[in-house]
Order: sequence, then C-alpha cells, then structure tokens
Amino acid sequence: MKKAKTIYRVARTRQELEEAFSLVYKEYLTRGYIPKDYRSRLRISLYNALPSTTTFVAKQGKNVVAAVTLIPDSSLGLPMDKIYKKELDVLRKQNCKIAEVSQLAIDTSPFVKHSFSMFNFGKLIFIFRLFKALLDYALDIEHLTNLCIAINPKQQLLYKFLYFEPIGGLKYYASVNKAPAVALNLRLNEAEQKARSRMSLYKIFFGNKTDPKSLEGKFKLSPRDLECLFVEKSNIFEKLTPAQINILKASYPLQQIDRILSKVINNF
Repeated sequence: MKKAKTIYRVARTRQELEEAFSLVYKEYLTRGYIPKDYRSRLRISLYNALPSTTTFVAKQGKNVVAAVTLIPDSSLGLPMDKIYKKELDVLRKQNCKIAEVSQLAIDTSPFVKHSFSMFNFGKLIFIFRLFKALLDYALDIEHLTNLCIAINPKQQLLYKFLYFEPIGGLKYYASVNKAPAVALNLRLNEAEQKARSRMSLYKIFFGNKTDPKSLEGKFKLSPRDLECLFVEKSNIFEKLTPAQINILKASYPLQQIDRILSKVINNF
C-alpha cells in the first residue's frame, strides 16, 4: 500500500490539537518527565489557552504524527521564564519580539526499527519540514525577531545545526521531574544569511516559502473548547492565580470566561 503523503500545517480542529498534545504526553512519559496518572493523557498548559499560541502538525492521512507549538511572548510570559527569566529579559530589554518553541513531539514508531544513519537522516528531514512551517509562520505572520527554546542538553546538536545559540547554562525543570535543560536562541534576521553556508540546509528553510494555505485556518478555541481542555480534561484552570485570571479575561469574552471559571474556582 502506498504511504500517505505527509502534510505540514497549522492545527485546524480541536481533535488535531488533542492528538498533538497526546503525542507530547507520550513523549514526555517515555522520557520520564511526567507521571502516568495524567487525567486526560494530554500535555497542555495555560499557554495553550492563549489565542496567540499556535500548534503545527504533521499529518499522514487522518493521523497527527508530529507536532510543535509556537508561544509568542505576552503578559503571561513564556514557559521558559520559570528558570530562564533573566536570560529572556535581556532579549526583551533589546526590544526583541520573542517566542518559545515548545511541545515538540514525533511518533517515533516509523523510525524505531532503523538505527542506521540513513534512517536517522530521514527523521531529521521530517523534523526540519515541520520546523519550516513554524519558521515561516514566525517570520511572515507573527513577525518575530527571535525564537527561544529550552531543551535537554542531549538535543543541543540538532538545534545548533539550525543556528540556535546558547543563552542560558544548565538548569533543572522541577515541573518535568527535574530534567536538565539549556536555553537556546535563534536570531531570525541572521538565520537566512548563516544558512547560505550550507546550501542543502538553505534550500530546506529558505529556498521556497511554505504554501500560505498551510498557515491559514488556525483553530481558535471557543468557550466550549476551553472548558473541555482546561476544566474537564485537566485541572489547569483550577490553579490560576489572580494575575493569570485577568490575562485570560482579557483574551476572551468576559461573560463566557467568567461562566467557565466559576465552575472551578471557589468564591469566584
């Protein structure tokens, strides 16, 4: 049977988002970052509730086989601020428009049986094509200047290959079982020029633009979607601080978000 063509684009339905978050959950669980008793088996956070956050998926047929999320900086900050706020604040003071690359997950089953370099290269190209969609969205839609990421030190080589540079040394994430992390930064205005030294890499990321249609139709969470993902399938809204509540209220129709929050926050 002919293998289905892989399509790389923004997530357009709640089902695609849930499949993406499920992949992240499985990846984190495999690496020992999270416990097995997650209520929904989805790895999500309050940042996923923000309208500015965008998730990208790779689909083969009806299945989401890879995903990555772009979180632009906002009054909520970025997930990396938990341990790298000082480093991110340096960029903010330089008036950089930053975003965090987060929740990268890949269904590794097609690659598990093959450990030779040729097949690893195939996996690398798979990741690059997903990242290409995110990169064009960051440049053409969000008009960002910097992409930041906090990763396990073992993954540094991949991102340095993409011209990410260190901005923060080794630290540990309490929220993922004290997993080690390093902070990296990609200056988007320099990325294309640097990539010219490697024409194969340049062709992947800058040779052609992503089809604009692939970057359109981003799924927008309705009040019902928020209730499903952040109340029924997780306890995220139960843990909101007053400041976070105000940010959420500023992002959605007040009456609708009040109705949702009243279900999970005492004396709201």
